[in-house]
Amino acid sequence: MPQEEIILYDLPRREMEKGPWSPNTLKARFALEFKGLPYKTVWIEYPDVAAHCQKIGAKPTGKWPDGTPLYTLPVIQDPNTDAVVSDSYAIAEYLDAHYATPRSLIPAGTEGLHAAFFKAITDNAFAKLFPIIPAAVAKLLNPPSAEYFVRTREAQFGKLDEFCPPGPKREQQLKEAKAGLDIVEGWYQKAGKDTLYLMGDTPSWADLIVAAYMVGMKRMQGEHSDEWKQISSWNSGRWAKLAEALGS
Repeated sequence: MPQEEIILYDLPRREMEKGPWSPNTLKARFALEFKGLPYKTVWIEYPDVAAHCQKIGAKPTGKWPDGTPLYTLPVIQDPNTDAVVSDSYAIAEYLDAHYATPRSLIPAGTEGLHAAFFKAITDNAFAKLFPIIPAAVAKLLNPPSAEYFVRTREAQFGKLDEFCPPGPKREQQLKEAKAGLDIVEGWYQKAGKDTLYLMGDTPSWADLIVAAYMVGMKRMQGEHSDEWKQISSWNSGRWAKLAEALGS
């Protein structure tokens, strides 16, 4: 067990009482909580992410369209080992490798299966839900982050209000997302008809990935939004149940 709190860098919002919203940082948050590790949150506004990551030695997780390094959250900084780790998947691997706890995120022997699951659910479902996200995110951020987010995302996708507006285009996008999650539901069914988790009675990193995305969707779109009402009803409510069971 770490003696000092691990630092989790996360993205704030205007209404903090409504909870962390980013699916990616929620993955890291849920991983820390799943393993019972003490941690604290440091909030970083979007325009400050790159400079702060460079300051603490966090690696970029990709590249912008122009080829410059892309720095993203989550990042954790572990004062017990002096490690700085970027990317939620790498964070999960790090926590398992350095902290033996009663529950493993990625049980030994399932590393390849978890990697395949992450790629498959991203392609089949999360990518289909993504278009409804940017406009919602822009509305929940603090002004400095909102300006940065809109400017950088509109450079990639065009006007956010026109990217996937409410109406027929959004309904079609949700229909495609449901079709993707229907495929994922089939994988879950293999674990048993009345089983909530992918590996049976015990949750794992795969389930936390899904829970983080669904909690994020609920908080980005709004609990009473039509989008969340639809998503939470799909597949006998499995996605809402996972969010409730593993989310916070």
